[in-house]
Amino acid sequence: MSAFNIAFKRFLNSETGPRTVHFWAPTLKWGLVIAGISDMNRPVNKLSATQSLSLLATGLVWARWSFVITPKNYLLASVNIFLACTAGYQVSRIINYRLENGDTLQQVFKYMFTSQESVKSKPSMAIQSVNQENLTH
Repeated sequence: MSAFNIAFKRFLNSETGPRTVHFWAPTLKWGLVIAGISDMNRPVNKLSATQSLSLLATGLVWARWSFVITPKNYLLASVNIFLACTAGYQVSRIINYRLENGDTLQQVFKYMFTSQESVKSKPSMAIQSVNQENLTH
């Protein structure tokens, strides 16, 4: 048997090999990383702050967890480290965009966790409410 065949057989039968969930879950999770990378070209105002925060949190939590569990799952660690990095980059883009467009730190913080626009940053809503008041009088 060649060295390649021995190595492949060992990989195939390992605790984190392709016959286990320890292999397929992180492999499929790379789709989230690819989506995050493709979002780097998306305009910042089209990104979801809550989604980016949740991807950052899940990446950090599961990256740590992958070193605690037995067997240690380096494939799971790698995908979650990349997930945290791409989501962290998106979060930083959103924060910078909001600050550059006049939001205070408090407004940015609220937006990051609720995705609700402040009245100040939605002038069209304020104008609509004033116009409706004028129409009723």
